[in-house]
Amino acid sequence: MVSFERLSEITHLNLPAALCIVIETKGSTPRKPGSKMVVFPDGSVHGKIEGTIGGGAVEHQIRTEAIQVIALEKSKVVTLSLTHDLGMCCGGEMTVFIETLLPKPHCIIFGAGHIGEVLSRLAAQAGFFVTVADARKDLMQLERLPYAHQLLTNYTRNELDQLPFGPNTFIIVATHDHQKDQELVEAILVKSFRYAALVGSKRKAKMTITRCLNKGLDPQQVAKLHCPAGVAIDAETPEEIAFSIVAQMIQYRRKKP
Repeated sequence: MVSFERLSEITHLNLPAALCIVIETKGSTPRKPGSKMVVFPDGSVHGKIEGTIGGGAVEHQIRTEAIQVIALEKSKVVTLSLTHDLGMCCGGEMTVFIETLLPKPHCIIFGAGHIGEVLSRLAAQAGFFVTVADARKDLMQLERLPYAHQLLTNYTRNELDQLPFGPNTFIIVATHDHQKDQELVEAILVKSFRYAALVGSKRKAKMTITRCLNKGLDPQQVAKLHCPAGVAIDAETPEEIAFSIVAQMIQYRRKKP
């Protein structure tokens, strides 16, 4: 049986999955209401499972439905007649609720200064899986960044390649070093991402973009960089700037890619 502790662990690990719960039965069925199974996508039609809702044809069908639910990112209720629909001899009927357990979008924050510290908290509270990267180890303390899911104290090119870049990744560059910001932006713009932003002034934005173009980066990719980062609300304090950035991230999160 899948425990609530295991479900919490799956959520913490940020794994895509579907939770299948038997919510109603009629007649003779292999499992009763409350039985749980978790389905993980593994590239196959039926996925990998933990727990069971009875095995056989009914479980086989629900696994297939669960993989589709994960792909569509939409939960559903499925009712199956074990005899009529599946040819099983039980003769009963099962209703299963299939809930998506989608991974949180990744938010990678480069810089653990004043803005990065507040931003890590607000982003986590807004439902992002937060990674904070900064070479200043004195700032990379759990008590300063309790909302971060992952801390990275080195962002060499090799380390960057290990980060979860992809179509659902949100990136904010806010280090204490302008040269480091430039290097990170150039490295990020060749990656896959949903949203990328650089904290800085309009003058810094213009200079950064010009340097990227002069180095031959794709103009379409460069145009995706948000700088200054965040929604234009005349933000000044680290809290205001972080708030404006998270607001902009939410805008892009809700848009279809």
